[in-house]
Amino acid sequence: MTRWAIPALLLTLGACGGRVKPQFTTADLQREKWDEIVTSARGTTVNFGMWTGEEARNRFFQTTVIPLLRQRYGITLRIIPTGDTAAIVNKVLNEKTAGRLSGGSIDMVWINGENFRSARQGRLLWGPFAGSLPNIGFYDPDAGKRDFGTAIEGYEAPWERAQFVFAHDIARVPQPPRTIEGLRAWIKAHPGRFSYVALPDFTGSAFIRHILIHFGGGAANFQNGFHEALYRSASSQTIDYLNEIKPYLWRQGETYPATLNELDRLFANSEIDFAMSYGPNFAATRVERGEFPPTTRTFVLDEGTIGNYSFLAIPFNANNVTGALVAINHMMSFEHLYDACQKLGQPFPLAMDRLTSGQRTMVNSLPVHKAALSIAELQAHYMPEPDAEYLIRLEKDWRAKVLRR
Repeated sequence: MTRWAIPALLLTLGACGGRVKPQFTTADLQREKWDEIVTSARGTTVNFGMWTGEEARNRFFQTTVIPLLRQRYGITLRIIPTGDTAAIVNKVLNEKTAGRLSGGSIDMVWINGENFRSARQGRLLWGPFAGSLPNIGFYDPDAGKRDFGTAIEGYEAPWERAQFVFAHDIARVPQPPRTIEGLRAWIKAHPGRFSYVALPDFTGSAFIRHILIHFGGGAANFQNGFHEALYRSASSQTIDYLNEIKPYLWRQGETYPATLNELDRLFANSEIDFAMSYGPNFAATRVERGEFPPTTRTFVLDEGTIGNYSFLAIPFNANNVTGALVAINHMMSFEHLYDACQKLGQPFPLAMDRLTSGQRTMVNSLPVHKAALSIAELQAHYMPEPDAEYLIRLEKDWRAKVLRR
């Protein structure tokens, strides 16, 4: 980790969590005015379980988000770092099992997909609360309905939007493959020049879900719950595909990059010819920082790439619910998300028809970097995430039938 990385010591500090406060209830949320909640949160600490695998995001939180929350609301945001959100969910589950029903060590968590489903099944989340946040009105109502097929019901609030893209260097690969079958042929024709991040990393997992969707006949077939017959047929072909390309991957598929940062370094060092990310503007950011060559460009598959929202939730035993509510609402604000678009190059997630004319002008004036794709291009190739059960099953099968083979 660089100097911008979140210190590991915070894991220990976060476990203390400050004094245990009386539990703020959903009835309190309905009864109290928002200004009263903001006032009660002043002077408190919010322990935020956050994925910290991206240096630019860590820097953004340390230099912008944390100081602003302290200045504007008197809230100290203490980041509890994790490389896998499942570790945060398991931490909350362990506290519940141990009888720690209040005064928990985590006040809010960045979550989605199978981690949200697991948390809901284990009754590990506080709520419903999302509909009571003032800034929920900026989002399209559909953003808060389902998460990887799981009904949200107000137990998490929509936050950021993402869509999977590939990056290539036009000086090395002028015409990248734009289909799953074309990619298979390219990998076999260029041994050692392709890799993907080892699962359960969510980017590596997303890459292989594109293959599953391809063999399952398209994204629409994966939206109405989990279907065993569909999974068996599509996953069998997916595993065959992944094993077929394995000997042609970087290091003959004997190992995989452990993190997205490692994959980026391999691309930057010209050891492989493709990078990938859920952040459509990630390549532009790295070009601007001098990490990727200026001839880097991004592309999506002709059949589409997966996109989704990520969310913010509150554990059932959070010590500081009011502070979490205020922090979450701020992070859903136009100000925060516009700033994140500028500094992190991430897609703007708010509904344009819910903004003021001035705000729409600001968003529409955001420059499109030559290494990035336009909003229209991304939207034209957007595919929704499959039901979370497909992800869980496919990750398990990858470990057993690809990684260990």
